[in-house]
Amino acid sequence: MKRKLILCGSLLLAIAVAVFGLLTFLDHQKQEKAKQEREKYENYFYYTGQWEIDSYQFLEDDRGVVVHWKSLTPEEDKLFAKYYPHSSENLLNAHGASNQKYIVRKFLKKLKDVPDYQWPKDESEGYYKLSINTIQNKHIKKEEVDLYRLVKNYNKNYFPVETGGIQEINGKDYFPIKIYTTTDNKRVSKNLWLNLETKKIEWEDSKEQRGVETPLVDLGKLKVILENHGPVGITNIYDDMNQNQITFFPNNLKGSVLEKSDPKAYQLLRKKDSQLYILLDAELYYNVVFGNVQEFINLYQLFVPANTNLYEGITIPAELSKDGQVHQVNTKEEFEAYFDVEKGIALNKGSQVLVEEDNKGG
Repeated sequence: MKRKLILCGSLLLAIAVAVFGLLTFLDHQKQEKAKQEREKYENYFYYTGQWEIDSYQFLEDDRGVVVHWKSLTPEEDKLFAKYYPHSSENLLNAHGASNQKYIVRKFLKKLKDVPDYQWPKDESEGYYKLSINTIQNKHIKKEEVDLYRLVKNYNKNYFPVETGGIQEINGKDYFPIKIYTTTDNKRVSKNLWLNLETKKIEWEDSKEQRGVETPLVDLGKLKVILENHGPVGITNIYDDMNQNQITFFPNNLKGSVLEKSDPKAYQLLRKKDSQLYILLDAELYYNVVFGNVQEFINLYQLFVPANTNLYEGITIPAELSKDGQVHQVNTKEEFEAYFDVEKGIALNKGSQVLVEEDNKGG
């Protein structure tokens, strides 16, 4: 009997030791996995994830389109946000450019331990891609371009570093890709011009896009609404300049005209990772509108309650009025009586110019 007790005790002790050893091993494995995960993601220098438009809804008269972006890398996005909580909201949002024909979103992943201007071996080391979405006949056609591969095939000594806004040249839409290369031991930059229709680089030059100061309509009450309607800090200044889109706080759309007039667009726009892309001869930059301001105000009336007067306190500068005088207006009728649409559109088309870039740097 005593012997049996000793054997049972020894067996229980062995089991306890084995369980303790297993738990210790599993805890070590867990800690090692967490360490590897932390080291991996703390090595990220820049990351946007990869996305695609999975649903969209055109507004009445095709004045705009509401799109929803679906992440193709949700787990990687979640872990990146875990280690970069303060910058992830910005970086995981829509970056790129858009106009009335195209929505271009760029995807970039760059690691700290991969030297600058060195081609990554594969996507685990980094990528630079463009999602080019063509808008035509109430449909969006989606295509993807590997920017690293495109530029490398064009010239292996060129390395892409930035992209700009869509530029219309001779009736065609081009997307500038800024590259760095080395000439006479000096680093110089150039622009490669990508034809968005053919997806081919057609030429290169040393010109860059620069904004030209133009007279603006002071939007009065609407200016305040624009400042309060969208999230702050979601996109950076370059994206704001190149993208013609609005991201809304969902609660700000409650009670809007859109809620009743277009329930499908309303529900889609309230979803996370949804944006409204403006398809007008008007461009929005934070709280300023260029081009056909009249069309933009008519469009924006959808996103506020029906009784909201968006014309209150608007000031039309002399350069944009029909009679060359400054006018302060408070109604739609007054605005339409004095604002010169053709002048607005013409000035907007000339608001971006191409100038020769200074390449003196080393």
